[in-house]
Parts: sequence; C-alpha cells; structure tokens
Amino acid sequence: MSRAHLAPPAPAELEWIQPFVDASVLSAVDVGFGALVDRMLVPRAQNPADRQSVVLAAALCSRAPRLGHVALDVTTVASTAAVDVPARVHDTAGTEPLEWPDPEMWLATLQRFFRNGWLDPVVRGGQNRLDTGEPAALMVFANGLLYLERYFAYEERVAASLRGLANAPTVGSDAALEAIAAMLPGDGPQRRAAEHALSNRLTVIAGGPGTGKTYTITRVLAALIADATRPVRIGLAAPTGKAASRMKEALYAAATDLAEGPGLADLNTSTVHRLLGYRDGIRFRHDRNNPLPFDVVVVDEASMVSLPLMGRLVDAIGSDTRLVLVGDPYQLASVEAGAVLGDITRTDGVVGESIVALSEARRFAESSGVAKLSEAIRLGNADRALDILGDPTFSDVALTDLADSAPILQRAVVNGCAALELAAGGDGPGALDRIGHTKLLCGTRKGDNGRDAWQARIETGVLSAISGRAHRGRWYVGKPVIATANDYLLGLFNGDTGIVVQHDGRRRVVFPDSGNPEPLDPAQVGQLDTWWTMTIHKSQGSEFNHAVIALPDTGSPILTRELLYTGVTRAKEQVTVVATAEAVRAAIGNPIRRASGLAALLS
Repeated sequence: MSRAHLAPPAPAELEWIQPFVDASVLSAVDVGFGALVDRMLVPRAQNPADRQSVVLAAALCSRAPRLGHVALDVTTVASTAAVDVPARVHDTAGTEPLEWPDPEMWLATLQRFFRNGWLDPVVRGGQNRLDTGEPAALMVFANGLLYLERYFAYEERVAASLRGLANAPTVGSDAALEAIAAMLPGDGPQRRAAEHALSNRLTVIAGGPGTGKTYTITRVLAALIADATRPVRIGLAAPTGKAASRMKEALYAAATDLAEGPGLADLNTSTVHRLLGYRDGIRFRHDRNNPLPFDVVVVDEASMVSLPLMGRLVDAIGSDTRLVLVGDPYQLASVEAGAVLGDITRTDGVVGESIVALSEARRFAESSGVAKLSEAIRLGNADRALDILGDPTFSDVALTDLADSAPILQRAVVNGCAALELAAGGDGPGALDRIGHTKLLCGTRKGDNGRDAWQARIETGVLSAISGRAHRGRWYVGKPVIATANDYLLGLFNGDTGIVVQHDGRRRVVFPDSGNPEPLDPAQVGQLDTWWTMTIHKSQGSEFNHAVIALPDTGSPILTRELLYTGVTRAKEQVTVVATAEAVRAAIGNPIRRASGLAALLS
C-alpha cells in the first residue's frame, strides 16, 4: 500500500500502533487521542502491555462514532474491523495481519484499570453524572463498553426519555377509539397499533415495506382530528426531505378516502432538523427548556435517525406530548452513529410494551418474488434468496452479472430520452416520473459497478441518442438532479429530486415534490448532484417501479445484509440485482453489527 493512502506516522512512543494506521483502521485523530490517554497513564507506571491495550482501546473508541458505532466493544471489534474499514481502502497488500489483544483479557484489563482507579480521570463509570455529581471525563466505561463521554450522554438521554414516555399515564378518549374502530375494523395489528398510539405517550410502529405503517398513521391522525375539541397540534417529520415529501403524499391520498380529509391535507411535514428549529451544527431552537409545541409528534423512517439526533428530539418532547416512531428496523441505519430503531425493537420491559410490529405485506401479492426475496434477505437465508433470484417463475426478480447488464443500460437510456423530451416541453413531474421508473441504486460510488460509472454510462447514452442545443451544456434540459444539502431559504432539503426544464424560453430547475415547486435558476440552488443513479444509502425513503441494485464485489466493507435489503425494498414492482452470486451471498451473510448499549439501558 502506498504511503499516500496512510495517515501520518504514529509518534515514537506509540510506534507499536503503526500497523493499525497502515491498515487504515486508525486515523491520525484516533492516534492523537490515544497519545493523549497514554500521556495521562504514563505516570502510573503500569505494565507496558496493559497500558498499550488501554491506549489501543482509547484510539478505537475515538474511531467508533465515525463508523456508526456508539461505543467500543473490545470483544467484537477485531472481527468487525474489516467491515468497518473505509471503503476507499482495499489495497492491503504488503501489510502484516493485525495483532489484536485477546478479547477476554482485553476486557478484563479495562475492568481492572477502571476498578482500581488507574483510569481516573480519563474514564468514569456509567452512573448518571447529574445524579452522582461525578466529574466529566474523556470516556465512560459501562456495561462492558467504552464510550466517548458525549455518546454515553446521548444514550442516557434517549433511554431515560423513552422510559419516561412509556411509563406515563395513558391518554386519549373513547371518541377517538370509536373513530379508529370505524376506520380499521377487526382486531389486526394495524388496529392494535392505532389504538396504542391513541392511548399512550409512546408508540413504536415497526414493519417492512407494504405492511401499512403509513396507512395506520394517517388513520390515527384522522381520529385525533375528529375527536379534538380544539385544533389538535400535530408535528410530522422524517429524516430527509424526500421521506417527508412521501409522508405528505400519503396524507393527500388519505384525504380523499376519509371524512377528515381536509384536516389531513392541511398538515405540514418537514425534516426532523427543521421541526426542531435547526440553527447550526450544534444548537436547535427546541429543547427541554423550549419543547416542541405539539400534542403529538410522528417521525417516519425512524431507522434513519441517528443517536445524537434522536437525543435532541426526545429532549424536546414536552410533558403533554405523545411520540410515535415509525420505521423498518431491518433497513440501513443512520449514516451517523447509532441504530436507534433497531435497538428499541430489540428491547423488552416497559419500552418493549410500546412496540407494535406489522408483518403482513400488502404491497405485493403473496406469490411476489420481490416480497419473498426481501423476506429471505431479512432472515439471512442466502440459499433461499439465490433460489428466488434464479427461479424463472418469479418474473419480477432477476440476478445478472455486470457483463450481461446491457439491457438494463438500454432501458435506462430509453427512459432518459423520453424524459428529456418531456422536460423540453416543460413537464417536470412527468420527466422525473419517467426517470424514476427504472432507477440504478448502487452500493458504492466507485468501481465498475458503482454509482459514478453507471451515471456516466447512462448520461453518455442519453445525450448521444438525442439532438438539439437545449440538451447540451452543464445544465442541459432534462438533467435530473438531487439536493445534497438542506437549503432552508429555498425550502429544499437533502434528498429532494428535481429536473432541468425549458420554462418560458429559459432553463430552469424544478423540484415538483419539494416544499418549493417553483422554477428556479440553477445558479440559485446550492449543492446539487446528477441523479441518473444514486447510492442505496441515499435511496432510503424513496420508491421506484423497477429498482436495479448494483453491488460491489466480495470483500467490500460496504457489502452488508442491510444494504441489500434496503435496496430491494425500494422496489414497487420489479427488482434486478446486478452482482455475482458470491456478492449476494456475502452481503446476506454479513449483518451490520453496531456497538451500542441502548437496548440494555432501555431494558
């Protein structure tokens, strides 16, 4: 591996840690944190080998949140390090295998150092610091996990708030329950979920695609509106602008079906950041001292909410507000640290009693290949998944190798050319719908089967097949785009999709499903990316008629069960997986394991 890919050399006193730097397990920041801890431990003159194991743990603790972990679990970190290494680093030729401490001895060393006070004031215990008056420290050691101080505080905050909500006295009224009984007859899980949401301060509705999560929530909101003796204050949010837009579409659809339709159609949706009053990278307008002014807060796609953001959200839930979290715990977790919804759904106790699982998929027929494939992936059954992908009786799923993917490229180019013609006529919604009919969802950005390569193939094919000055230049008419950052001034959010159209003789970009559907000069809009393809991570909260899932080769650290499951469940009608059978098997056999103590705290 070339030195250009490596972090700077470790300081002389930490020369022993250099192999972890060369393997791209540790960054310069991590090594610097470890060096700080080493200097604090040196005066205690402990056994050098013991001190090295503590310093290595500290450096890995620094690294943990950057890779999605809330804390460091020394008993599993060695087996998951290959998955955690950044995707940009694969060339490890010439490096020696890493020498990890024995997991049990490593944990025992940390426990002994902590118990004997040798880590004071570097590490404190897991007792609530506000209750004990314990001073702040660099790290927290609790339940066998080593945390950076602030991430343990986030877990404490989320656990305490959710337990408090779950323990709160019941709320609701007979009128609301009668209304929901009329809208959801029978005694199925949707009815039970709705009744729980109408009667309790905390409800978690968990389920896969097409199980009726959003359908249930719209009926809950309609029952609340129908029962209210005064206007009910409802806050609706999702982690991304795209997911918030889909939530709004569901409200409009329910408005045509229900007597309380006008009330549903008037409800606004937003991102979680906007709901909380995002100010900068740290502060929000709403917190425990200025709680959200709502009677009920509903958060859709909750699997994408990180631990820090969930901490901010529960902090802002007032004493009279009920909270409803909705999502699929088997999807990819947030890009940032934590897998909060997954942790919640693995808990028991009073919080566990607040969970209602929806399992009956209604989007697909029982014989649907898409439904059977997603279930096989969720259960970790690679043999079954490959059998389904190779079974010709399932016409809605297929597995193809990159070398045989020309028909997929041709279909994308045909749809793209049709979209360009619609955009030239000013039909932004129609053009976007055509482009979104068949959508390439890629596991990675780089590589022959990555987003950048597929994007170049499709765009080149489309622009080569269509003529006209309008379809030339950086902002050619028909160019699909996706917002990559929130723009509160324009009302655009990360994940909003748009397209360049011909409008009054000028090129304008429109975002039909966003909070701002007005034609905009491309120069007005901040951070945009081309949207012929997208990563699977970015696709969360979206749906496409035909989802084409492009996976990296085996050995890629990004190749996980949740990645494949999330991609497949974006499909409304059809799935094609572009990968080798070995890559599919590797993905299904590699579930994401994020170190977290939230489930234990909740229980």
